[in-house]
Amino acid sequence: MWRGASTGITAIVAVDTCETTMETVRGLVESEVLGDWGALVSGVQTGGRGQLRRPWASLPGNLHASIALPDAPVRGEWAEALAPLLPLVVGYVVCSVLEEQAAGLKIKWPNDILQDGRKVGGMLIEERNGKSILGLGLNLAGFPPEEELREDHSVPAAKMAIPYPSGGPLTLLERLVNRGKSVYEIMLDEIPPTRFIAMVESRLAWMGRTIRVLEGNEAPYEAVVTGLSLGGGLVVLREGDEKVLYSGSISPL
Repeated sequence: MWRGASTGITAIVAVDTCETTMETVRGLVESEVLGDWGALVSGVQTGGRGQLRRPWASLPGNLHASIALPDAPVRGEWAEALAPLLPLVVGYVVCSVLEEQAAGLKIKWPNDILQDGRKVGGMLIEERNGKSILGLGLNLAGFPPEEELREDHSVPAAKMAIPYPSGGPLTLLERLVNRGKSVYEIMLDEIPPTRFIAMVESRLAWMGRTIRVLEGNEAPYEAVVTGLSLGGGLVVLREGDEKVLYSGSISPL
């Protein structure tokens, strides 16, 4: 039912079906089967979920995977900065590796991957008992039709445009884990959080554009995206006043 992919010091498990890759990886980590950067890819998820535990469509041929992330550094500038910035750090790392094959990727704050203005992937990080697991979904083979998306979706979905074959979900995950680990470690060793913010802003969707913001039960309002905060929030300009968003839904106008 599973097999390991040879990736040096990193173990990757492949299964036909599971309820969620997130919970399966967590179980393998707690059983000490997988360590840092250990990962699992599943052909199908029967209970895949996204942000706010919304259902995530698991279409055959797409990438449904989870990765056990390493602990934050215990000293240095990233010791305190990493936790609030982790979704953006992971998004930057994933886009950096994927851009070797798929051009024009952008990060939609806080955890979606866009290509040509359409959603081609999503990320979810869950922390429990001090261990963070990244859930990653990429539309490699197909995507949900418009009528199956939730009513308040911000952008349409699409299949990721890759000019040459990726080798399939397992091969792509191997590349993401191995290259991503290197990018992640170099970044935390050599790039301070303030410089990282400027780097990820260059990949941020709708930078400088007017967006529609929906926060909780508030009435929607318009604002201009101006950047990111060191706390991982989206900085917007609303009627001349700067505001930092830490939750909510955004869409382009």
